Amino acid sequence: MTEGPVDVLVTGAAGFVGEALIERLLADGATVIGTDLLAGRFPTVRMDITDPLEVAAVMERYAPRRVVHSAAIVDDRLPLAAHQKVNVEGTRNVLEVAAAHEVERFVQVSSIAALGIDPPPGCTAASPLCFDPARPDRDAGHHGAAYFRTKAHSEALVRAERRIEWAIVRPGDVYGPRSDPWVVRPLEMMRQGLPVILGDGSGRMAPAFIDNLVDGLAAALAHPDAGGGIFTFHDGGDGVAYRTYFESLAEVGGAPKPRSMPKTLALAAARVAVAAERVIGPPPLTPGAVRYVSRRSSYSLDESREVLGWVPRVPFAEAMASMRGKI
Repeated sequence: MTEGPVDVLVTGAAGFVGEALIERLLADGATVIGTDLLAGRFPTVRMDITDPLEVAAVMERYAPRRVVHSAAIVDDRLPLAAHQKVNVEGTRNVLEVAAAHEVERFVQVSSIAALGIDPPPGCTAASPLCFDPARPDRDAGHHGAAYFRTKAHSEALVRAERRIEWAIVRPGDVYGPRSDPWVVRPLEMMRQGLPVILGDGSGRMAPAFIDNLVDGLAAALAHPDAGGGIFTFHDGGDGVAYRTYFESLAEVGGAPKPRSMPKTLALAAARVAVAAERVIGPPPLTPGAVRYVSRRSSYSLDESREVLGWVPRVPFAEAMASMRGKI
């Protein structure tokens, strides 16, 4: 196991994004330690980000020069309290300890979700954070919006930091082999004959292939001008229609053609599932998810291009084709 000091400490190292980033950093010759509650494919030590003493002990042991904070709860079916504890308080703990150790740069993996469930087209680094994206009269409280809300609050914590240099990364909808929300779960649903397209499928997503995102994270970590920047990464353009995405995924994944469900029916089913949560457990579909896959939002890549010189290396069609036989 690597001992400190190390070049980079990555939280959420057993997750999809964290693991891919560590693989890239090691290939580039960096010394890296990953932290998580679970063991990853690469050197990983246990660190519960909700425990400030545990965070302090790990940071003291490995003395990282830079930190990438990618640990988060992303499952929109879980309650607000769980998201708050990990995504907000966990970020606060890691940031506080990183600042106490005077790390050279703190890179937070935020999300386009910090701008809300369905922000207007043309979002930029300067677009306002959305701290309460739920519609209590229509969404049964915060169901389906907890991830969005807590990503906004956690990003605000980092942006308020003045003791150390930081950079914020906002990935789009991250996909690739092992991506649970955008590859594993949809393929399982399609193979079971369940609908994955809500409405006519014309809502826009901002697909971010994992290789493109890792290129961006590496740039945000190393580029001398990245400090204080907010960088969005996805596959480019105004995204793709959800129907296009899921039909492409079914084709490369060998799944049946995706089925659809009228949006009004999906929203009604989501509300029923939320109301029955105490009986059936976490709802399989939330009102927030229905809103998200109906959105018409788009997200500018200007700052990533102009400051970091980053462009998406792998186009959407090529990225999809690369997953054939792997999913």
